[in-house]
Amino acid sequence: MAERIHQYMKEGHTKFIYKSVPTCLEKPDPNGRIKVTWQSSDDPTATQSDEFDTVLFAIGRYAVTEGVELQNAGVEV
Repeated sequence: MAERIHQYMKEGHTKFIYKSVPTCLEKPDPNGRIKVTWQSSDDPTATQSDEFDTVLFAIGRYAVTEGVELQNAGVEV
């Protein structure tokens, strides 16, 4: 199922950045795009950046939410 979703998103022109760690997200204009800076695990000495309308983090297969006090933000798990 995950591969089908991935393929659908790629066909919809979603840009995937693999094996990378975001180091900075900036949005100087509240109505503007999000500038994302990241480091690739293939070359951790080099940084890259680009601007996007939306940023989605996909990290792992289950939510690790213990200790972040989601109930204080009104989030039901």
